[in-house]
Amino acid sequence: MLKHRYGRRLALVGVGLVALAQGVAGAAPNKSPLGPPTQPIQATKGDEDPLRTYSGPFMAVDPSNSNNIVASTADFRSRKCLLLRSGDGGSTWKNLDAVPANASYPSCISNNSNVFQGPLAFGRNSTLYYGLAGWDIQDRAVGSGGNVNILVARSTDLGETWQTAIVRNVRGNEGEKVENNRPVGQIAVDSKSGKDDIVYISWQYSTPFVTAPNANPTRAVVATSVDGGRTFGDPVDIADPAWQNPANRQKAMQSYTATTLAPGVTTTTIARPEGSRVAQPDQAANFGGRNPAITVDNKGHAYALWFNTGANLAPAVLTGEFVSVTSDNGKTWQAYQAGPYGPYTNGIGRIAWSPGGGPQGTVHIVSQVNTTVTPQNTSGIASSATIAHKMSTDGGKTWSEPKILPDFDAKDMFVGVIPMISVAPNGRVDVAWWDTRSDPGIRGNDVYYTYSNDDGKTWSKNTRVTDRTIDRKYGVWGNNFDMSSPVGIASTNAYAVFGWDDTRNTDTSLAANSGFGGGTTDIYTSAVQFEVFGAGTSSAVKVALAAVVGVLVVGLILLGVSVSSKRRTGGTTEKTKVTSGKEPAKVK
Repeated sequence: MLKHRYGRRLALVGVGLVALAQGVAGAAPNKSPLGPPTQPIQATKGDEDPLRTYSGPFMAVDPSNSNNIVASTADFRSRKCLLLRSGDGGSTWKNLDAVPANASYPSCISNNSNVFQGPLAFGRNSTLYYGLAGWDIQDRAVGSGGNVNILVARSTDLGETWQTAIVRNVRGNEGEKVENNRPVGQIAVDSKSGKDDIVYISWQYSTPFVTAPNANPTRAVVATSVDGGRTFGDPVDIADPAWQNPANRQKAMQSYTATTLAPGVTTTTIARPEGSRVAQPDQAANFGGRNPAITVDNKGHAYALWFNTGANLAPAVLTGEFVSVTSDNGKTWQAYQAGPYGPYTNGIGRIAWSPGGGPQGTVHIVSQVNTTVTPQNTSGIASSATIAHKMSTDGGKTWSEPKILPDFDAKDMFVGVIPMISVAPNGRVDVAWWDTRSDPGIRGNDVYYTYSNDDGKTWSKNTRVTDRTIDRKYGVWGNNFDMSSPVGIASTNAYAVFGWDDTRNTDTSLAANSGFGGGTTDIYTSAVQFEVFGAGTSSAVKVALAAVVGVLVVGLILLGVSVSSKRRTGGTTEKTKVTSGKEPAKVK
């Protein structure tokens, strides 16, 4: 009996200390970061080519193991899309040999501004999906950008091997049938609704040889797979439901009056041949969309952000912000206007869904918006820009007023541009963007970050993630190449990880780097940590676990001393019950 009692006590001590260990290594989520961003790490370390030039990365975290982080990037030398992978929470990175494109469509660089070259998303069982444009020299030979195809690659081994599906194949099209399917906007995966992953990929396309007076507008489309990315249905124009409504078309055509023209400036007039689309501007065929991004919720709905476009319209319409929603795996869509027409809508934005805020969760949009506009320009060229957030708690039907996220003073004429958004499983919303407030005058920018723990109602003070301003005189970011991309960001409960293209390793002594656009571009990563994670990869974890082991050892020693003492005194044990206002009563 005595042995049983002390055995039980030993077990309880062990359980308590194990619980303590678990509490240190996996505590409840913190509302605030544990400290400043981690020291940046060169993810492309090992590539010593002096001409290396990487695009900014899209990042994703394996939901089954948060130590696994992947980042897509394009190598501008070879025009190939690649995958970087970390298995230790971003401490080290490996550039994988396998490429997601198949041999017939090797080139993936698809657009020159404000986009990722290869968005990523995880599905169930750590299946990774990679969306990309695909083309070869023969596709570009037809002129005016040529035919560009859309691919989705699928990997079940974190990028070691790929199976690639052709989503949109326009190879061989000529004349008015030539299609520029670019850029890819985003890829999103519903891993809960079907028997297999439901995969959505969004992009915009244009037909460059269909010209006025019957030109086609740029169109925003989404294609869907219900078999885990193995096959895809035909792309669906997600903007068309908005333009089938005559009231929406009228509102768009009247939008140019929102800008005051300078004295002596008149609106554009064009010839209107009878029977042409120009002569009949009020028709759905003259309206489209661009820059689509897509996200999914946990109830089988997909939400796609897009910005309106037009063709055969004079004067041209101003830019508005829209969200289209599907609940039947992309077969049909409903469109809602999320932001007004005006010169302050820039046409650059991202979308994400978080689980809180109401029974439907919250849909979030972060957009680049113009803060001042050149009066003479009806298209709304900005002399300053910033980042705005808005949200919907009724499935995209109505939207909150925009809230500016950068906390610099607007009078200082700093800019915040090209935002990116990510949501952790616990609902924390993370937003990052490019920012010029720390630029010492070298034509550079930095990564800045903010987060919300209440579904976007309030936001944290801005945090600078980069440890030095990126000198944009070097590399391709806006230097006659304009291969700018958003900041890569991915979220877990424990951390938010960031990735960006960085020119710090450029050898400035070389003559080739003396002008704009020379030099090297690497990828760097950093993280903001909310919880201790990744035992063995963090000094904080090692210290915490060492403390727990120490406590465990001391506890076992003390327990052993107690056992020996009781044995020497005959092994008698007594339980004590405390009664109010009396001496403790002894219970045999």
